[in-house]
Amino acid sequence: MFFNFIGYSPSVDNIIERLFAFIDSPRERPWVAMGALGIFILFGAVWVNQAQVLPGVSVSDTGLSGSVVDIMWDTDGEQALALVDNGDDLEMMIRDSQGTWSVLDCNCNVTAIGGTESLWVAGGEDGWIGIMYAGSNSIAPRSFNWPDTPPEIVSLDGDIDDGWLIVEDGSGRLVHTWSGLNVSEGASYSISTIVMDEVEVVSGGALIIGHDMAGSNPAQGQASSEVLIDAAGGSGSAPQLILLHRGAGSPFHTIVPMDDSSFIAIVGGGDAIYGVSADRDVHRIAGSIGVSTIAIDDEGMLWFKGDNGLSTLEIGDAQPTNVICPDGAPTDLTTAASSGENIVMFNEDGSSRVTIDPSAQHSLLRSLSLLGDLILVLTFVAFVGFGGHALMRKHDII
Repeated sequence: MFFNFIGYSPSVDNIIERLFAFIDSPRERPWVAMGALGIFILFGAVWVNQAQVLPGVSVSDTGLSGSVVDIMWDTDGEQALALVDNGDDLEMMIRDSQGTWSVLDCNCNVTAIGGTESLWVAGGEDGWIGIMYAGSNSIAPRSFNWPDTPPEIVSLDGDIDDGWLIVEDGSGRLVHTWSGLNVSEGASYSISTIVMDEVEVVSGGALIIGHDMAGSNPAQGQASSEVLIDAAGGSGSAPQLILLHRGAGSPFHTIVPMDDSSFIAIVGGGDAIYGVSADRDVHRIAGSIGVSTIAIDDEGMLWFKGDNGLSTLEIGDAQPTNVICPDGAPTDLTTAASSGENIVMFNEDGSSRVTIDPSAQHSLLRSLSLLGDLILVLTFVAFVGFGGHALMRKHDII
């Protein structure tokens, strides 16, 4: 009854008649068309821009007094072990389930952390090794049987049974494996100018990233070359090192192991992102300018921060998609990591944390996109309808 009343109301009929008369006026018709087109374009631009703003994003203060160099999260993404640069030295800090950070005293000079979601390992000067279960409040040192004088540990990864190490040995660096408390003989790379920086356990062995001192870029004032090495070893013998990739550009900074994928790992660098297959083929899958950090969510989506801002990339896509964080989120994001079902990034000085819920991003942005398409189509249909009605009245069709 209500709609019938509205439909047959003389006042409504009069308003509609006036509206169509205005549209049908020869003097006003061009301005009406231009105005409608302008509104249509403006509405579409605003909607597209809004659809790029990430949903499911929260920003919180950390209370940390320095930048986060490396971080390990537990399975739930609530507790963490971090290596923090306070300006004078590196210190280990732990985060409890309430979000409070505190210094983890190890009576050592820590230099590296690694491990899994359930067990964390740390290394330091004089061959110090510590191990702790995720969520624990203390770390237990382990007395490894070093083949020579205990060296400074540069990087490590593994668990309580076995793992991999890069150590500083005089003027060079060596790669070791450990099994139980026994450490293998060390292996250096055959090219003396290549420096090995970080090791990560992957399916079938380990991957090592580094840089080539011979490939220094005078304009950058630093070594700038991509070096990726495959490492295999076992039975206490020295590991075997095979060069997989060596190229120009800023050095690699991140190795992210992958499960249930065509790649066993994603390797991120300042100028490129690569995927490494099980047979150790290296594929360049995407690139961006000045990539500083990269992480992968549970759906296999890559998240990385570069000079073009925050971007996402689904493996197989030709180009990354730029996304916009909500107002108030820091833009100097570094040290990205997968934390439970979320992606967590810290700003440069470690004072702020940005948490991204990828599931909200996947679902809400798709819904916004579909809704935007629907509204734009309806707007276009309405515009065509008004124009067609005016044209038919002009020619006395109706």
